[in-house]
Amino acid sequence: MTIAKKIISLFLVLVMVVSTSMSVIANEANQSTKVVIKFIQKISEIEEFKEWDKAEIGKISELHDFNGELNAYLFELTKNGNYSGYVVVSAKKTNYPILEFSRGKSPIMVAKEAGIHADKVYYLGGTIYIFKKEKRYYDLFGREVDFNALQSELKKALSDEKIKKEFENRTLEAEKIWKAYEGSANQKFSYYERRIYGVPAFYWDDGCAPTAAAMVLEYWGYREYVNINLPDSWYFEPSDLSGNSFDDPVNEHRDLTEELHIEMGTDNSGATWWYLIDDGINNVLNKRGYSSWASNRWLPQPSWSEITGEINQSRPFVLSMWNGGNGSGWTIPYGNHAVTVIGYAIGTNNEKFLLLYDTWDTNVHYLAFGNWWFVSATWVRPVV
Repeated sequence: MTIAKKIISLFLVLVMVVSTSMSVIANEANQSTKVVIKFIQKISEIEEFKEWDKAEIGKISELHDFNGELNAYLFELTKNGNYSGYVVVSAKKTNYPILEFSRGKSPIMVAKEAGIHADKVYYLGGTIYIFKKEKRYYDLFGREVDFNALQSELKKALSDEKIKKEFENRTLEAEKIWKAYEGSANQKFSYYERRIYGVPAFYWDDGCAPTAAAMVLEYWGYREYVNINLPDSWYFEPSDLSGNSFDDPVNEHRDLTEELHIEMGTDNSGATWWYLIDDGINNVLNKRGYSSWASNRWLPQPSWSEITGEINQSRPFVLSMWNGGNGSGWTIPYGNHAVTVIGYAIGTNNEKFLLLYDTWDTNVHYLAFGNWWFVSATWVRPVV
């Protein structure tokens, strides 16, 4: 074979490989689009999402895993030309089809508000997003992230037997739900939701863990535990997504998030070690004359029945999600995020979602249960 023929043959092989790869990507996108269309049609039947009836798909963003491979798609929805919410759909059948959805701001919109117009977006599960811009990496609120260290942690996590088992179970459950979405379009829709009302929704302030814990404590402060509330409680302050910490003037009383920030040992970037969340909550409660209500639940990971049990007892709680480690701790304070869980939902095909306040807006965000690497819960159970 001549050199020219060899070059032509190699070129044809490369064309075939590229064409096949593009075909696979196009097929994945097509599958995810079909899923989101079906989901919108069904979820718009309930009162909370009736405005999604006849909603259209707007901008579609690709989300990647820590290796840079396609992980999910974020679909922004529009109604009459206006933004109406977002849905995150997995690009892989090893994870649940619907991963997140909300009528609130999408994480990409929040990042842009923080000044990050990313070249590439990484989705690491559990509402954790990393944004790459000009070879630097940032979290949702614009704090720079050591991505190499985070990537190293995730690779180590993949060798952890507990995480492997969780992923295997998740894949088996996910396959059933994917098949149901690919089945008959006339499948009867079912939906059950249980929500705790009266939990205030706070914007990020002094860190996600202090903010999430403040929502829970204020909820109890609205009831008979009035010592929890402070005269200048957080929700009278303007929202601040700039990474600001310790923002009260010196002569004012500390607000609740600031006090939790101090007691949890949260650093000035807003990062908190998950195992100090309950300690911080209990220190604040003890100073107000209450006993220790908070306790961390982390090994094994909190089950669906435990979570629904808390909600059924009208007890909101803090959920801390992180990527890597095996529950024994973290070597880097990145890739973790704390939210306030206020409810749960069960959809057709036994799809399970947590209802949460995610600190970037006041809308409820829905997260697929199990769509994470590892989580810990901080139960907050008042003791008289």
